[in-house]
Amino acid sequence: MKKYFKASLCLVLSLLVLLGCSKQSTTTSSSPSKEEKTTLENSETKAEVKTATFVNDTRPGFTSTLTYSVEGDKVLKQLGHNIYDPESYNKTAEELKTLVEETYKGYNGIQGVRQTIEIQDGKVVQDAEFDFTVANIDELRKAFPEEYSGVGKTISFAASKKLLTELGFTEKTD
Repeated sequence: MKKYFKASLCLVLSLLVLLGCSKQSTTTSSSPSKEEKTTLENSETKAEVKTATFVNDTRPGFTSTLTYSVEGDKVLKQLGHNIYDPESYNKTAEELKTLVEETYKGYNGIQGVRQTIEIQDGKVVQDAEFDFTVANIDELRKAFPEEYSGVGKTISFAASKKLLTELGFTEKTD
């Protein structure tokens, strides 16, 4: 059961974080003209930050809710809210909390990442916030190399959404 739990945790957290790294394009060109700068600034201010929420409650004893703040295809922030039912894992709430804390201790101290793991109403609740405008994706890859794939410095929302859908998450609409 412990092996199953750890495998499940690794799979879920890998979804929580960098589901779709996109390759940053680098181009070498001369400096933009004053007119080009104005056009770039105007298009940047027109970009709108949107929010998308995905839920997966298909596994017994585990519910995961992921909320993304995106600008275009770039993920700016990701919030994860996981609820574990200790009974489904044949563990006490304290044992399960300890296991989740041990599994995700690699996030401690990484700038732009904040997580809490608590027992609420007999269940283990894990909340994680990833601010990708601050967090260093390379540091995240070092902490969890098996969970962070792809190249680049940004997270692609389109790739994340595709993978989430394939894994049974459904997009929640208001």
